[in-house]
Amino acid sequence: MRGLRGIALSLAFVGTMIASHAANALECVSFAREVSGIYLRGDAWRWWDEASDRFDRGQAPRPGAVVVFKKFGSMRHGHVAVVTKIIDSRHVLIEHANWAPSRSHGRGKVDLAVKVSDVSRHNDWTEVRVWNVATGDFGTRTYPVYGFIYAPHGPAKHHATPMPVAANDTADRPPPVASMAGYADAIDPRLQAKAANGI
Repeated sequence: MRGLRGIALSLAFVGTMIASHAANALECVSFAREVSGIYLRGDAWRWWDEASDRFDRGQAPRPGAVVVFKKFGSMRHGHVAVVTKIIDSRHVLIEHANWAPSRSHGRGKVDLAVKVSDVSRHNDWTEVRVWNVATGDFGTRTYPVYGFIYAPHGPAKHHATPMPVAANDTADRPPPVASMAGYADAIDPRLQAKAANGI
């Protein structure tokens, strides 16, 4: 039941973001900040150091924690995502925004219930693979991760009004797509169907 409530809250948050950011693609940092309640700014990879004296950090996932991806390949600004569910010691579900490659159809979209697998040698979540909906598997690309930033009081409550995004808060983009077609399709329709059916 908690999973459905979390999905419903995420959908409500995304609806608010859609209404308030109609002209801009949603970035991972804006989404993670609002969903987790961990209010950090700047490029995603910088969140790890920025959190050092403000939030607890660690190598174990927890619901509501933000996972911080390092700069890697074309991911020049890193990436952040919010853990929504622990499946087992090597798998979690996350939700995140703006994961798709530069200039692709999925830029700026929010993805819910995305499976992430820890493939690190010591099960310390320093290397992960992210489920690819298009191919239906994890693929072979491994992403380096700093770890998890823990929300001070567990998963955050979702806010009715999103925090404003600073003009220089360019967290994980090569330049965003000019428009998201009115954000009407901000959430993958397959994920909307899963949420509606309680999957």
